[in-house]
Amino acid sequence: MFRFFRAMFMVIAFLAVVATGAVMLLSSEIRRPASTDDTPLEFVVEQGETTTSIATRLAEQKLIRQPLLFVLLVRMQELDGKMQAGNYLLRQNMTMGEIMIALQQARVVKEVQITIIEGMRIEQIATVIGNAGLLNVDEATALEAFRDVERFRSGHVYLSDVPEGASLEGYLFPDTYRLNETATITDVVDTLLTQFDTQYATIERVVQVSDVNVHQIVTMASIIQREATRQDEMALISAVFWNRLKPENIGETGGGKLQSDPTVQYILGTAENWWPKLDNLTIEQINAAPGPYNTRVQTGLPPGPISAPGLAALRAAARPDATANYMYFVAACGEPGKHNFAATYAEFLVFEQEYLNCAQ
Repeated sequence: MFRFFRAMFMVIAFLAVVATGAVMLLSSEIRRPASTDDTPLEFVVEQGETTTSIATRLAEQKLIRQPLLFVLLVRMQELDGKMQAGNYLLRQNMTMGEIMIALQQARVVKEVQITIIEGMRIEQIATVIGNAGLLNVDEATALEAFRDVERFRSGHVYLSDVPEGASLEGYLFPDTYRLNETATITDVVDTLLTQFDTQYATIERVVQVSDVNVHQIVTMASIIQREATRQDEMALISAVFWNRLKPENIGETGGGKLQSDPTVQYILGTAENWWPKLDNLTIEQINAAPGPYNTRVQTGLPPGPISAPGLAALRAAARPDATANYMYFVAACGEPGKHNFAATYAEFLVFEQEYLNCAQ
């Protein structure tokens, strides 16, 4: 009998030790976060969602390690059914207890508004996005992504003509966007590119310029966007530039030079002034701006866009004024943003002199 009680005592003691160890392990697991990462993650609890479903998705986002333990803990504390539907910002460095408390206090994820203006270059867009208040994106991260077309090419059909190693210049569509503050740079870029896809699709079937691809249309549109200040002149300016590239006009344009000042500004721009005026430069200095983007000396289109064109500029590039035989344009006096258009160089010189006389 003594041996029986002794054996029972040993079994009870062993079970007590096991139970104590299990409690300690469970307690440690409950207090231990899934990770040390403090990056905010958006987590949405749907109306009527079960605790088991919530726990499963928490584990999928690596916010907890043990979904069954989370369910057990919720039920032990009589919180089953008390977690509120809504949007939450959670972090992987939160404990299970902290997550359970958070899920009882629904909050809406804050949205930030981003406005990209027509004619911005990628560096300017990166600044806008970097200063917008997105929790996971800064200016440097944005610019790095903008310069990596391969990262996004497979998901956006209109990037297929972009040369290897090029940037997303011209394809980050100018518009006003509302994004969750937890958006990643991939989310941001995909949103902008998707808007480009949507807008370009509206003009794709009405392209009236022969033997050009999407990248060339976007490149031309980006130049038109920087040259034109009035939408009603965009199709005329487009006609001038496409006319300058026609084989029958290369004698008039020095072999087919666009001679667009914004392309030189694109080369000379710096963080202090991305679009510097060329008024104080000599012709020699302008022509000396290095690289293939200098259309004052290089023939044909530059290698790629110089800015983000809006829909009006894209439409103008795709559908230049077919009735216009103009080869030149020059600012007009008296009406800001208006230009005079000329079919010959002699006519251009007359308009230029008129403008110079008016400006004095």
